[in-house]
Amino acid sequence: MSKFYIIGGLLCLGGLVMVGFQAISSIMKPGEIVWKSLSITGVVDAEHLKWIDSISWYSIQKIMKYIVTMPLYILLLCVGGLSFAVGGIFDK
Repeated sequence: MSKFYIIGGLLCLGGLVMVGFQAISSIMKPGEIVWKSLSITGVVDAEHLKWIDSISWYSIQKIMKYIVTMPLYILLLCVGGLSFAVGGIFDK
């Protein structure tokens, strides 16, 4: 078993656990269901993400801003899937 498969499995597991906890927390309020997604901007202080504004290429800056504002469970599942794909390519 490759390191890529282990990392991919842990990232996908983390993403699924996060979806489960967000689903449970969204139904905890009686009378209403509110899905509240976590993102990197919600976890990390905004001061630590100021380096994104200093990227000179606008397209890369735009991509990085999209990545840090997307829901964290989607990011974990995508990076986990990418890790599985890389593990499948480099596995002998």
